Order: sequence, then C-alpha cells, then structure tokens
Amino acid sequence: MTPRYSQYRYLGIALTVFGYTFTIYSEWILSDVTLTALGLSIIILGVTLFFIPSNPIPSQQIRAMLEGSLINIEALLEEFDVLGKAVYLPPIDDRGNVFIPIEEAYICLYPEKIPIRMLTSSPDKPGLLVFPPGSEVVRLSLLPEDIGLEDALNYILVDVLEAANNVKIVLEMEEIVVEITEPRSMSDFPRVNHSLGSVTVSVTGSILAQIVGSPIYFDREEITKKKIIAFFNISPAGE
Repeated sequence: MTPRYSQYRYLGIALTVFGYTFTIYSEWILSDVTLTALGLSIIILGVTLFFIPSNPIPSQQIRAMLEGSLINIEALLEEFDVLGKAVYLPPIDDRGNVFIPIEEAYICLYPEKIPIRMLTSSPDKPGLLVFPPGSEVVRLSLLPEDIGLEDALNYILVDVLEAANNVKIVLEMEEIVVEITEPRSMSDFPRVNHSLGSVTVSVTGSILAQIVGSPIYFDREEITKKKIIAFFNISPAGE
C-alpha cells in the first residue's frame, strides 16, 4: 500500500466516523434535516475516499508496459551492434534521453554537445540517442524539486511502480551505488541489460539524471536472487 493510498484510506475512515456521529447527533438530538443530510454527505465522501484505488492503472501493468517498450531499444542496439554504456541525460523539455556510444570502450566526455537525433555523435564518436522507458514515468510522477535522491528512488520504484521493496543509495565521491531490494521487474534483453541496465536500473538512471541535474553514466549492475546493486558515475572515470 502506497503512502498516498494510506492517507486516502485514513482520511476516508475519519470522515466516515465523523459523518456517522454527526448524522446521529443531528437526527436524534437536533432534529435538523439539513444537518442530517450534511452528515450523510460526509459519510458518502468518506466511503469514496476509503475505496479509492491506489493507482488508476495497476502497477503490474505499468511494469509490463515498461518491459515491453524495451523490445524496440533491443532491436536498435542489435541493428547498430552497439557495445557502449549508457549516459542518462538530464531532461530537456521535461523529457530525458540516453546517449549510448557504439564503441564499447568510448567514454562520452561532452554529452551536452550531442545533437538531438537517433543516430548521433558525441562529439565525434557515433552513438544512439534513445528515450528510455523510465523517462515518462519520472516526468508523470511530478517529483518535488527539493526531494532527495533516495526518497525519489523509493517514491517511484517502491510506491508508484511497486517494482521493489526498498531502495538505498551510497555516494562515494562521484560514484552512486544503488541497492534495490527484492526487485519485481527483470528484463530479458541482453543488449539492453549491458548498455542501459535492466528495466528497474534503467528507470533508476532516469531518476538520478533528473534529480542530480547532470549526466549519469551507467557502469554495471550485479544481480542476485533478492537484490540488484547498480553502479553509476556522475562524471566518467578518468575525466
């Protein structure tokens, strides 16, 4: 149950109890039809809030759509034989994107100079510019401007997507290590997993780029039975 959903339910319970008490008092003590009708209206509002759905679209379906959207990215990476690691870029017009160099060993030093087109370069090495599946999730989640990294990751991955039980981060110099406990979404696309990270890690990269406001370089992920540990850099190693 998400915190927002919990707030709705608690408010619904409170309004229902108050409305019931108010209705009884207005009917039997005051004998006021108008106040009794008001009490009944409060009860109806409370019951409505209690049964409000936690998400208009079930989180499981959202996760399935995210995983399905990776099929086209996997096809692009295979078509151009892309071997590099993704650079998650801060949003432009509220939409983030990812630059993936074609060459495996190439480190993108000037991501701000990347032309906005699918087959692009930075500044002289070819790569692909794609819209990751997590970009729209981050945009539609309306994160507060002053939210911290760990709070943002837990809000989207745990509360909104219900894609994990908990998320923790460790900042070491310019490296960001993200520990995702009990992930529920795993993409079976080898090139996507190599270049962008699995679906939950890819969403993580988009969140980090938006909150940090700088390019986020995906390094690698380590997957065990109950957790994923993802490694990102705010600036490329060796810069």
